[in-house]
Amino acid sequence: MSGKERKGSMTERKVMPRLPTSGQIIGALVAGLGVKHPVLQGRTARRYFSGDPEHLVKDSTRKEIIEAIVEVLTDSGFISSPLTGDDKYDLATALAPMLKWNADNWDLLRSFLHRRTMRVLPSHLPKVWEAYIRLAVIDLALRVAAHLHLAGSSPTALEVLGRANRMIRGDFLNQKRRQSGLSLEDLAEQVGVNDKTVDAWMYHGARPSHDNLAQIARVLSDNTRDSKVSGIALQLRALYWISDVADLLAEHIGADAVGEAIGRLSQYAEAAYHIIDEQFPAGDRAAELTVLADLGVGARLASPLLTALVEQELDEEWREDLRSTGMKWVRRVLSANLSVHFEEVDDLIQTTEGRLLKGWDVSNPEAYAHYRRSQELEVQGKLHEAVAEVEIAARLDPLDPANHFTRGSVKTGIGIGRGDAALVKEGLDALWLAVALDPKWIVPWTEIGSALLCTDRPEEAVAHLRSVKPDCGPLDAQYYSTLGSAYWKLDHLPEALAAFEKAIELDPEETSALVAASEIALWSGEKEKHRRYHRMAHHFGAEEDTDALMEFLRQFRREEPEQPDAWSYARKIAIWDAVIRLNPEDAEAYLSRGLVHFENGKEDLAIADLDAFLRLNPDRGSVYHLRGTLHARKGQWDRVISDMTEAIRLNPQDGMAYYGRGLAHGEMDAIDLALADLSEAIRLDPQHSDAYRGRGDYHRYKGEYSKAIANFDTALRIDPENAAAHLGRGAAYRMTGALDEAVMNYNAAIQINPKNHLTLRFRGDAYLAQGDYDQAIHDFTSALKLYPDDSIAFRSRGNARLFKEQFEAALQDFEAAVRADPRCGIALYARGLTRQVLGDSDGAEEDFQLARELGYDNQDL
Repeated sequence: MSGKERKGSMTERKVMPRLPTSGQIIGALVAGLGVKHPVLQGRTARRYFSGDPEHLVKDSTRKEIIEAIVEVLTDSGFISSPLTGDDKYDLATALAPMLKWNADNWDLLRSFLHRRTMRVLPSHLPKVWEAYIRLAVIDLALRVAAHLHLAGSSPTALEVLGRANRMIRGDFLNQKRRQSGLSLEDLAEQVGVNDKTVDAWMYHGARPSHDNLAQIARVLSDNTRDSKVSGIALQLRALYWISDVADLLAEHIGADAVGEAIGRLSQYAEAAYHIIDEQFPAGDRAAELTVLADLGVGARLASPLLTALVEQELDEEWREDLRSTGMKWVRRVLSANLSVHFEEVDDLIQTTEGRLLKGWDVSNPEAYAHYRRSQELEVQGKLHEAVAEVEIAARLDPLDPANHFTRGSVKTGIGIGRGDAALVKEGLDALWLAVALDPKWIVPWTEIGSALLCTDRPEEAVAHLRSVKPDCGPLDAQYYSTLGSAYWKLDHLPEALAAFEKAIELDPEETSALVAASEIALWSGEKEKHRRYHRMAHHFGAEEDTDALMEFLRQFRREEPEQPDAWSYARKIAIWDAVIRLNPEDAEAYLSRGLVHFENGKEDLAIADLDAFLRLNPDRGSVYHLRGTLHARKGQWDRVISDMTEAIRLNPQDGMAYYGRGLAHGEMDAIDLALADLSEAIRLDPQHSDAYRGRGDYHRYKGEYSKAIANFDTALRIDPENAAAHLGRGAAYRMTGALDEAVMNYNAAIQINPKNHLTLRFRGDAYLAQGDYDQAIHDFTSALKLYPDDSIAFRSRGNARLFKEQFEAALQDFEAAVRADPRCGIALYARGLTRQVLGDSDGAEEDFQLARELGYDNQDL
């Protein structure tokens, strides 16, 4: 592959296909069916139907528009509810929320598809659309079958689909004319048009106007026995609207593909209609069919239908699309469809996250094979294997910038995730090599800026991005989004907003830029911009990734994250509750609901959902790790050990699992096992500061103070801000009698975290050992303000006051220590000693006796 020989890739990268918005689709429905209503004639409705991202309507307005459409369709007889009794189903009542639900979800799906097709080569788009159309046909067929049952219609209603071709629809009209006994001339005369116009309708696929369709329906009804005008009018409107849609689809995927899709729709819907009769139980059928009509292939009831249909299907591509795998069906099939076409269209779609469009001539097939394998491994999350493959590609073809870009991108990603500065530098070097080989390619230049930003170097990121060479470009939306994020981290909000607005100008539907611009505008006090960008983000499907995005963006802010929104939490839980009710065997749904509980501090509920996931899918090591973390929060150390052991069995390279298990062993006083696990965690990740700190603590517990101090030293070289390591090293020095060093470490820990009562208490102990009783009392008092139930702090302050001969104050402290921990023999003995000094011999003897009963006597103390 030669990096110098790209075929118009920059021009092709600008091509960003647009799917119609839900408003444009509903507008076409209104126009195609001739729906008339005052709400639908207003300026707001026209804005919705235009799909203009600059002029979006509110959700409440969209709801009013949809309800107006339903009202007209119901009044015209287009919607009816023939069922009675227990099976009564009011389709008219259900249609409005159903249409709104589908409108919302269409915009989400549209955003999903948009991000994955925005850089597909234009010549390859028909194959992509063909794959998506297959998905839509299967989904729609199941919905149609359910609606036919609910409306009490037979599969003969599907005959209209067979006439959806622009030319064949004329045959349908001609057939109706013959049934009425009218000649062409008679029909022309009674409708009020000339003979040539009727010939065009019948034989050339011309479309009658809405007024002519209404007149044709009246004429045919008058001349056909037992016919109703409304019935014929509805058939004609439906036929012409469906054929108009078919014409639009043909522009994307070709007339042959549309013809096949319509044929499959009719075939699948009719087959599904009869399978429903055979397999669906009679009880509560209306409710179950309503779910199927709403969710299509996402419904649990779709599984038997898809299973039965796949047995009838001979075409392997369609068979693959019919195989259901639960709620992840759409994503899996999209991936499968695109993979099917890799052989026909080698460079069909961009690699990970749409950052790289491959348009190179393949002059080195061996290098290219390793490059493509690296992309597959990266998508699967096997990053180390991906690096190994692209390293081979770079050695075989060292002049191809794509190899070095991929090598650099993956290495910086791994390095940032692990905090490995050396690996990040290797990645940056590779990215700079890609820039040197192709100075006009903006993508690696942007990636360097992103790496600088993610390694907490925002000033360098801004300087780098602003120094882009004049002929490097074109500057794309990703470039401006990265620049905006860098400015944002520096709190340069006007510059950040301007950069994100430039990204939106280049790609008005990129939800991450819209959400970022909305947040920055809010913080900048530009409420109108905030509302506009927020509406646009919601319209283009921001809900799919808003949570992950905001978690990413908030790391660039200095404020603490906001508390979880209770309404948002309840809404997410309700969604996953519904998914699980539809499919109790959907493991991923339990995991998703568990993560929502986890994020909102509902640990018991999160653990219950993770339990359910692991019963259904016992081979996911990361979930054992997560459940073990939750058990650790609850102090259930035996369960932590069990879960981390399973995580290690499934992934022996999981250093954090060894770390978690080591801490759990330590909590259960299995110190040698704890040391072994922490040593393994350090072997797997030599930069794990907390693992060194934990190992230092356990050496300290064993009295191995020199080893403990050595481990704390290493932890602090890696992370000088590790307050717990300062605390542990201070404790180790105190136990060796090096009190000045102990105080210095406690000072450092308090400077990092002044709200830790333990550090204050430990420093007080050191001052107490040095004989500085006033400073010791000050520290114990500060610790008690932070944690008023600390029995040891009361006892230690009592000791300091006792040494200062403040006997009454000491007695009060010892009494408080006993109240906080009635079984503390040391506190009881100290109180007895103070009572004895104050002349209360009986009280003193009572305390000494209680201390002895708890295992303490004068000799021990």
